[in-house]
Amino acid sequence: MVSYYVDLGKTIIFVWKILNMKKLIALILIIGLTSCNDGDFDVPAFEFTETVKSCDEYLLYITNANSTEVLLLPLTTTQLGTTPGEKNYTISSSLKAIYRIFEEGVEGDYFCQSIPPTTPLVIKELISSSGTINIITTEKSNDGIITGYTYDITISELLFMDAEERVFFENFDFGSFSINN
Repeated sequence: MVSYYVDLGKTIIFVWKILNMKKLIALILIIGLTSCNDGDFDVPAFEFTETVKSCDEYLLYITNANSTEVLLLPLTTTQLGTTPGEKNYTISSSLKAIYRIFEEGVEGDYFCQSIPPTTPLVIKELISSSGTINIITTEKSNDGIITGYTYDITISELLFMDAEERVFFENFDFGSFSINN
């Protein structure tokens, strides 16, 4: 006859360790499954003031409140034009929107200099890869005499891409810009 000796104290301790180990594993799984890491993905704010600024008449830009974010839109005389109505231009290698984040705010003449200053530093730059620039031109007149033009600019399906980020806007209101004759 075979006899089994059971030490009740050791059995209780063994069962208690197994139950605590299961609780520990369950706790680790819960923490692991509910924690989130977004990979430090920093989405640009794209919150700009309503004022469209320019250098000459064809380098248009808008800034955020503290001038550390800028969206540039370099256009030509043909693209702005003087014919009232709507014109659409496809973003390409020669026509693009440029988004920049600066280390600190840029001064008003930063973009108007022939040689750009070395400060503030550009922290990030995104160049548009696709989209359509829509420009609605209206004449400004005084007593039947044309005194200038107003351009309402929007960008549809605007896409910025680089190796790390993809930023897309179905419709982006760039703003209104006026020139006088």
